[in-house]
Amino acid sequence: MTVNTVVDKKALVVIHTVAGEITFEEIKSSYESVCSHPDFQENMNSIWDIRAADASKFDSQEVIKIARYFETQTKNRTRYKVAVIVSRDLEYGLSKKYQVAAADLPAKIGIFINLEEAKKWVARSD
Repeated sequence: MTVNTVVDKKALVVIHTVAGEITFEEIKSSYESVCSHPDFQENMNSIWDIRAADASKFDSQEVIKIARYFETQTKNRTRYKVAVIVSRDLEYGLSKKYQVAAADLPAKIGIFINLEEAKKWVARSD
């Protein structure tokens, strides 16, 4: 799995573009890396573009594991948004499971099929 991360300080958004087989460790590593980025701010929203990712070996337990990890990492953050961009039914289903598993996070989770819609959604204040 490769993750290309861009921190857009002006738009207050972090965009992660994922390619290859998704793993918990790579997601965790990407998050830890962005938190140490000099332009990262706690009030930033996130976009995870997983359209080029392979989630075929990912299961519901891994989704719950990710939600629990983010729960411990973001418990002191204020409300923010996380957009997940998908292109296949498998990733859509896993993203919906994450949306449910992450109900205790301070994040509002949205699922999209294109980057522009996701950017518009995270930019809106609602």
